[in-house]
Amino acid sequence: MEILGGRGIRPSDAVTAAGLLLLTVLVFLDLLTGVFLSGTYAAGAVVTATAAPPRRTAIVAVLAVVIGGSSGLWHDTFGTEDWVLRVVANVIIASTAVSVSAVGHDLRNRLLSMTTMIQELIDSLAGELIGARTVKAVSQAFVGKAAETIGADQIRVHILDQDKALRPLAWYGKEPTLEVVPGSDHPKAQVAATGIPLHVRDDEKLRTHFPDLVQRSDGRVRGRRSVHVLPLMKAGVVEGVLTMSFPPGAGVPRSQDAFLLSISGALGEALHRAAELEREDLAGHRMQLLHEASATLTRSLDVNTTVEEVVRLLVPRFADWCAVTLERDQALEVVALRHSDPARTRWGNDLVDAVLRPDADAPFGVRGVMATGRSELFPFIPAELLRTAATSRDHLRLLQQFGMRSAMVVPLIGRAGVIGAVTLVQAESGRTYAAEDVAFLDQLAALAARALETAVTFQDQSERLASMTEVAEAAQEAILATPPERVGPLRLAARYRGAAAAAQIGGDLFEVVSSAERTRLLIGDVRGKGLNAVRTATIVRGEFRAAATDAVDLAQLAREIDRGMRPYLASTEDFVTACLVEITHDGSFSAVSCGHPAPVVLSQGRASELVLDYDPPLGLGVDPTIAHGRLAAYDRLVMFTDGLIEARTPTRAFVDPHQVLAAMGAAPFADALDAGFASLQTQTEGTLDDDLAMLIAEYAPQD
Repeated sequence: MEILGGRGIRPSDAVTAAGLLLLTVLVFLDLLTGVFLSGTYAAGAVVTATAAPPRRTAIVAVLAVVIGGSSGLWHDTFGTEDWVLRVVANVIIASTAVSVSAVGHDLRNRLLSMTTMIQELIDSLAGELIGARTVKAVSQAFVGKAAETIGADQIRVHILDQDKALRPLAWYGKEPTLEVVPGSDHPKAQVAATGIPLHVRDDEKLRTHFPDLVQRSDGRVRGRRSVHVLPLMKAGVVEGVLTMSFPPGAGVPRSQDAFLLSISGALGEALHRAAELEREDLAGHRMQLLHEASATLTRSLDVNTTVEEVVRLLVPRFADWCAVTLERDQALEVVALRHSDPARTRWGNDLVDAVLRPDADAPFGVRGVMATGRSELFPFIPAELLRTAATSRDHLRLLQQFGMRSAMVVPLIGRAGVIGAVTLVQAESGRTYAAEDVAFLDQLAALAARALETAVTFQDQSERLASMTEVAEAAQEAILATPPERVGPLRLAARYRGAAAAAQIGGDLFEVVSSAERTRLLIGDVRGKGLNAVRTATIVRGEFRAAATDAVDLAQLAREIDRGMRPYLASTEDFVTACLVEITHDGSFSAVSCGHPAPVVLSQGRASELVLDYDPPLGLGVDPTIAHGRLAAYDRLVMFTDGLIEARTPTRAFVDPHQVLAAMGAAPFADALDAGFASLQTQTEGTLDDDLAMLIAEYAPQD
C-alpha cells in the first residue's frame, strides 16, 4: 500500500482519523452553539467510507448514531418528533456509508489482486523469456504462465505472417482455427489491421464475434465474461494478436484494460527479440550445416546411407519433416521420410505412399520443381493450397494431419541434370521459410546431389562392371570434380590419369576451396589401392572442404583434416600423403607437406621446387611447418602425386619430371596439362604404373 507523505500514514488511517475529527468538531459545535447538528453527525462515517475498510466505517457510523441520539439530552428534545427524524437520518446516512465502504473495499481488493497478478505475470515472464530464443518458445512460455497467473480460461497467440494472415502459434484452452483471413470482419483481423485493442464485455457482441469462446454454462454463473483482443507491436508495427478470455465472474474490469495492454506490449517486445535471435541462430546453423554436409555427405558411396545423411542433417535443425524423392526407372520414388519425432516418422512412413504421391499434372511440388530445376518456396501453407494439392477427401484429411505450416521443394541437380528433389516442411515448431533460405538450401542440395550422384554412379558401375579396377576408376572419376577455371586472379586446371589396366586404381585426390581473399588447394595420395582407397579419398576431400573456410592457417587446416579422417581409416597403418597450398589475391602463398612431394613453381622458363619440411602423412598425427613465398604475374604453381616422379620408361629407368614440367611451363595455360601428359606419355610410351593427379594454378591478376 502506498505511504502518504513518506511518514508511514496509510490512506485508511488518514480517512478514519478525518472522519472521527469531523464527528468531534460537529459535536463541539453542537454543544457550544446550541444549534441542532445531530442530523449531520453521519458525515464522519461518509468521510471514513472513502478509503477505510468497512469495519472502521461501521465504528464511526455507530458513534455518529449513538452520539446523535444522545444529543437529545442536552437539547431537551429526547423522544420528540424532530429528534426521531434526526436519528433516522443519521441511521440512513451511516448505513449507506458502511455499504459504500464495503463495496469500495471489495473493488479495491479486486483491483489490487488483479494488478498484483498482472505485475507478477510480467515479472515472471521477464525472467522466463530471457533464455527463450524462438518465437514458439516465447509464446508457449507466455501462455502457460498467463493461464497459471491471471485466471484466463482461453489464451491465443496469433502471429501475422507475410501474407497478412493471422496464424495460431500457441494457445491455452480450446485449439483455435487454422488461420484468420486478412481483411475479414473478424475482430482479430481488425485489431491486426488497425493496431487498436478491442475489449468485449457485451453478451450479444460476445456471441456474435466469439461464439467458440462463450460456453453454454456461462448462464449458470453470475457475472459476465470478458474477451480482450490486443495487438502485439514493435515500434508501432503490428506483428501479431493476443486474445485472452476470462470466465463469468472473473471478467476484467475496464480499469484493468491498460494493464492488459501492458502485457501485450511486453509479449510483443519479447516476440520481436526472439524473432531476431532466431534469425541469428538460423544464419549460424546454415553455415554450420554446410560445413558438416561438406564433410559427411562424401563419407559413403552407398545411396541409402547418403540419403539418410541428407535427412539427418536437415531434421530437426532446418525442418520438422523432410522427404527425399529420387527418379528411378522413369518414376518418382520417395526414398526417405523423417520427422523430428521418431513416432511421427513411423506414422508418416506408414502413410507415405498414400500421401506423397506426386500428381503428373501438378504445376507445383516435386514434379514441377524437377521439370523446371528451380526451387519452390511456400512461406505459408493456407488451407486452399492443401485442397488444391489433394486428390480426394481422404487425401486432404491425411495432408492436414501432417500439420504443414511452411514448405520448400528443392531440386537435386547433379552433373547429368535433375535426379530428384528434397521436400522440407515446418509444422509443430511454428517456424517458417523465407526467401533467404532458398539460396542456402540450393547450396546444400547441390552438395547432396553430387554425393547422391556419386553413390548412384558407384552403385550402378559396381553392378555392371566385372573388373574391380573399372569400378574404382569410375568411382574416382566421379568424386574428383573439375575445379573452376578461374577464381579471382588465379587460373586453375586439374587432371587425373589412371594407371595401366592391369593395375588397381589408387586414391589420388585433389580439391579447391576459395573465399573472398584466398584460395586453398589440396592434392593427396591414399596409401593402398582399390575401393577402400577411393573411400578414404572422399573422406579427406570432405574434411578439407569442411575445414578450409575457417582454419586460421594451413597447419591448423592439416590438423583438422587429420583429426576428422582418423575415425574412418580402415586400420592404424592407413594414411594419406598430402600437400596444402594457400594463395592470396596479391600472389603471396604458403605451403605445407604431409609426406607428399613438394609443389614446383614455373617462372620465366625455370622450374623451382619449393623447400618444405616433410611432416608425417595425414592419419598419423600431424603438425606441419609452413613455408611462404610469392608468385609473380603469370607464374605457375604445379602440384602432383608421386605417379609423376615414380613413372618409368620402357627400360625401367625413371622419367625426367623436368621435361614434363618444362612442357607445362612452355604451353599456353589452357594446354599446359595436355602438354605435360603428352611429354609423360612420350617418355613412358603410354604406360603408367601408378595413378597420377596434377593440379596447376597460374597467378594472372591482369587478365
